[in-house]
Amino acid sequence: MKVRIFLILILTLFLAESNFSQKLPKNLKKYLDRNFSGWKLAGKCYEKENTRILVGDFDGNKKSDYAIKFVRGEKGFMMAFLGTGGRYRPFYLHIYSADQANFSDLILFKKGESYEPAGTPVFRFDAPADFGCESDIGGIHAYRNGKFIAY
Repeated sequence: MKVRIFLILILTLFLAESNFSQKLPKNLKKYLDRNFSGWKLAGKCYEKENTRILVGDFDGNKKSDYAIKFVRGEKGFMMAFLGTGGRYRPFYLHIYSADQANFSDLILFKKGESYEPAGTPVFRFDAPADFGCESDIGGIHAYRNGKFIAY
């Protein structure tokens, strides 16, 4: 019985690690380790896990791009990484306190969608957004002409 429980525990830990590595490529993890030593993914919205990694095509080049929400010390970050043939180009989307990062959620607006307020354009590419937990206060970050524009 003890062996069975031990094997289940090992399998669970292995699957959790492989699931994380599938969401975040190794070279992005290395970038964060090198540039933000001690970083960790941010977020718990009222005791439930929230979205901390998004995958989309933010620049329309048909390669996977990533938006990541993380904390390091007392600071929180939302960054986008645009895929360019095996490498990733980093962009700061939002820098805030660790508390704000932990109580916000990431949402992906898909290409062709629009956001409710009048005057918000239809998105040409996927666009990452961050909003406060259970709130409509936040921002959408659309990639245009070599940079991200916040709405």
